[in-house]
Amino acid sequence: MNSEEDNTSMLPARFDHIDLDEFKALAAVGYTPEKIAMYFEIPVQEFLSYFMEEDSELKLLYDTGMLQGQAKEGIVAMNAAIGGNATQAQRLDKIRKALNFEEQKRRIIYGE
Repeated sequence: MNSEEDNTSMLPARFDHIDLDEFKALAAVGYTPEKIAMYFEIPVQEFLSYFMEEDSELKLLYDTGMLQGQAKEGIVAMNAAIGGNATQAQRLDKIRKALNFEEQKRRIIYGE
């Protein structure tokens, strides 16, 4: 999906100045929704109100950005580990354990 497609969204007009690629990149880095609202100069409560709605496009984009960032980090660590980098192999193991922990937690808490 290219930037032009990303920026044709179903967001409410009050959020139309948000660059969606930049939004996902901020999520990938690990910024909280509150910090992202401040970054785009949107009142935090207004932003969170929409963000927390069921089926919110902002929440989906946020989760997508986080996943893409984590995946890219994992892929880089995996490629370095395959190449013989012991530090990256340890890092990859840590990433895998964290992902497994989160998956097990979701299964137990939410029955997913």
